Amino acid sequence: MFALIRIVGICSCLIGSFFITSAQADKLPFMNRSKIRVVVAPGERAFGEITLENPTDESKSMRLYLEDWYYLPGGTGAKEFLPADSTPVSACPWISFSPADVTLAPFSKQRINYSVNVPSNASGARFASLFFETAIGKGSLSDTGRSAGLDVNVRVATLFYIEVKGTIERSAKIGNLNIQPSKEEKGAIDITLDFENSGNTDITTSGSYSLMNNDGIVSARGAFNGVYAFPGGKGSLLGTWKGIIPPGEYDLVINVDLGKALEDAGIGRGPVITKEAQVTIGENNKIVQIGKLN
Repeated sequence: MFALIRIVGICSCLIGSFFITSAQADKLPFMNRSKIRVVVAPGERAFGEITLENPTDESKSMRLYLEDWYYLPGGTGAKEFLPADSTPVSACPWISFSPADVTLAPFSKQRINYSVNVPSNASGARFASLFFETAIGKGSLSDTGRSAGLDVNVRVATLFYIEVKGTIERSAKIGNLNIQPSKEEKGAIDITLDFENSGNTDITTSGSYSLMNNDGIVSARGAFNGVYAFPGGKGSLLGTWKGIIPPGEYDLVINVDLGKALEDAGIGRGPVITKEAQVTIGENNKIVQIGKLN
């Protein structure tokens, strides 16, 4: 669930910290789907529903609206939201939903129907967020002991990922291999690579590395962090090995799965990129030589 806070009707010039009590946090409505990934052929439609639930003993009036979203630079998965139809990959014009205004009785549920209408000349992927916004009551803004009452609105988003069937290119550029002492772990080594989404849809990565000696025995093995990127987006793959590796020559094998998002959605698998390089390691994990990444 993706929740953002709106502060409405501030009539004070106080500068300070904003707080929501735990009781208010428990009064957040929620939906049964935080992500929706659909594959639709050009000129066709897809239909579905989201169930919105009010877990409190109070009625909740909500409004629904679409916005754009994208991953912030860096590939960490952090997101930014923008008004509808603000980006070249906005899916907002393709999506319709009903109802747009909802009043949920205490402990009740409401079905929200949506449809995705893909133009006949469409290609690639588009993205949107459907927000559900409601007031949760009063918060406080504090500054050296002073406070002021605020009307607090909370909005929760369901993210849409729409791929146009038969037009998707899931590809990436991986390079600039670097192996050096870890910045976080004393005695460990960091393996880093640059990542760029060169395709036309979003990518969530899952990657691993292995160091094998000349006898084919694995001396080090680990995982890379995940990278989240829209088309053209960039990030860094980082894997850390905390143990001592015996001196010698090794074959570094890197596997990066570009289809983790598809697997998470249960709609398929993506391509896997494999890279290799020769690495010579000296005493105490000293990196003597790094060969060309193939």
